[in-house]
Amino acid sequence: MDVNSRYFIALLTAFMKDTIPLKPNFAGDRTKQSRQQVDIDWQKIYELARKHSLAGAIYLAIQKLKEADKPEESIINKFKSDFFYATFRYEEQQKAYREITDRFNEQKIRHIYFKGILIREFYPVKQVRTQGDIDFLVYREDMEKVKKIFTDLSYRCSSSVWHDKYTKDKVVFEAHDKIVNTKINSKVDYAEYFKNPWEHAEPKGNSYTYELNMNYHLVYLLTHLAKHFYKTGAGVRMIFDIAIILDKFSEDLDFSSIWRELKIIKLDIFARNIFSLCEIWFDIKVPEMNFEIDETTFRAVSNYITDGGTFGFSYNNIAMAALRKEYSKTEKPKLIKSKAIFGKVFLDFDMMREKYPILKKHPYLLVFAWIHRGVKCIVKKRRRTFRILKGICKNTAEGHDSHVMMKKIGL
Repeated sequence: MDVNSRYFIALLTAFMKDTIPLKPNFAGDRTKQSRQQVDIDWQKIYELARKHSLAGAIYLAIQKLKEADKPEESIINKFKSDFFYATFRYEEQQKAYREITDRFNEQKIRHIYFKGILIREFYPVKQVRTQGDIDFLVYREDMEKVKKIFTDLSYRCSSSVWHDKYTKDKVVFEAHDKIVNTKINSKVDYAEYFKNPWEHAEPKGNSYTYELNMNYHLVYLLTHLAKHFYKTGAGVRMIFDIAIILDKFSEDLDFSSIWRELKIIKLDIFARNIFSLCEIWFDIKVPEMNFEIDETTFRAVSNYITDGGTFGFSYNNIAMAALRKEYSKTEKPKLIKSKAIFGKVFLDFDMMREKYPILKKHPYLLVFAWIHRGVKCIVKKRRRTFRILKGICKNTAEGHDSHVMMKKIGL
């Protein structure tokens, strides 16, 4: 990571711990600080903050800096604008969240909110934890009741294989009957492991709103992170979410149980690397962990995370994922590039079924779905498509390095 990325992390740490951010006078080595003054490019820090959906948090951290250390007014105004927009979005989503929750309780529909809508409550200032949608879990038999509630409130409904999406203006809800649907790797059947989250949830008071046990939710979040990390990458905010939970619940989490479950689903090595990253970046210490990520892996993982967006969906990360998939199948690099391009153009059936739910009942339409997707990518997403394909062609060696890194961190 360059100095701007490191200072970006330092500002996030200050936000989380309510401290004054370290002055921008530290350089390359994570084990020591340099007395030499380092120039900070605030425009690049702003771009990082926007890229990782954390501009609001950085704005609040900047307020604690001495005037001489703050960015110029034009940059501050950009952060300020993002902070107030995040606050507006929060209020907009909270209003919808309360309305939907009331309807669920009125109709006695048991439900669990998870991921962002829950995590934001643990942020020092919850308004700055932005989210694109609000995820909730209900029983499959209640999905039609849920659909009626949303349609009665003028939400538009769209469905995929894995969830129903409800949209009204800029507010989006996603209704799930499972918290894990997709295949993450070939080691474990994660859908089977997480098949009954209701056994790990308790109702809030006398309501039909349930809350996941935090030990279980943390294991789930690490699994969700692993999925993003391996497939297209994970941004800083996903790591920061883990750090926030570790910091907030350090005395309440049962790490003996957490480590036991992580070993069962073969994510204990991955979790150790993520927890070690949280310690280095955000000064968060995890009990019962005698592990430190090595310098080479730390740099590779740090660059991989900061180079991606909020969920890692940069063109480069998508190209890397396609190459990694092929490297995982063979140790022979011959034709890796061609196979990666072919695999990206002709997605496998599971991925196509997610994009085209009709394939679930009519798998024989796969060829027509491929053709439709190909035309759509060329006509509507030409620039994105060619940047990804170009990334595959240019980064074959980097794809191998990425594959090695993933194996090293337990993926």
